[in-house]
Amino acid sequence: MVDDPYAREAPRQQPPPSLREQILDLAQAPTPPLDLGAYAWVEIAPGVRVHVLEDDPQRGVRACLVWAQPGSRHPRHRHLGDENILVLQGRVRDERGTYGPGQVCRSRAGSIHSEEALAGEDCVCYVVYYGELEVLEA
Repeated sequence: MVDDPYAREAPRQQPPPSLREQILDLAQAPTPPLDLGAYAWVEIAPGVRVHVLEDDPQRGVRACLVWAQPGSRHPRHRHLGDENILVLQGRVRDERGTYGPGQVCRSRAGSIHSEEALAGEDCVCYVVYYGELEVLEA
């Protein structure tokens, strides 16, 4: 009998607690379609609005909906903690790639980037921040 390395069961490993928490936080995202008129929005950049769904200073976590018009851009910024963006509608890109519905753009603490909503439809994302942002350009 030939030894098939794929037939052997790999030892189970638990994900690090912080990753497990972040996955569970993303699972709290609202399910599309969303009634965007039901939220109070604050414009943080031209064409980019945010609504804070949860702010937990004890954990250092803030969960938001971000609604961006096609072509709008969030200014270049540095993350002082991790950030996970779950795209709910539309498409967004940063320096590392393009993300569509159901995809996650993950930024680690210390990373620098900016996001742009792509042409087509409005982009709506569920964003979970673990720490603050340092804006590098206005």
